[in-house]
Amino acid sequence: MEITKEHIYSTDNASLHQCDESEIYELSFSGDTVYFRACELITFKRKIQKIDLATLLSSETPDIEIIHMPHCDRLFALTTHNILELKDLFAGAFTMLELNSVIHKQLIRKVI
Repeated sequence: MEITKEHIYSTDNASLHQCDESEIYELSFSGDTVYFRACELITFKRKIQKIDLATLLSSETPDIEIIHMPHCDRLFALTTHNILELKDLFAGAFTMLELNSVIHKQLIRKVI
């Protein structure tokens, strides 16, 4: 049996897919793939959104942000470019998910 993944959104170097059967989100980014449950994806999105790029760029340390996600055994070492790419990906992906939810509610309402 083949598991079908629905494409949610893509940027030049990242994409997000959803599997309704397993309720898992697949993030492909910079040649790597990470799997998230919905709550983990939201947590990761919030961590990315909280990164203050102005502070990161103005500091005298390297422009890298380290993020750890408890559900996986890896650290994310993100450059400024990576952070911008992920912010773009999440903005588009969550807009698409919200739009899908609105459409689904309207279809259910029309059927009932």
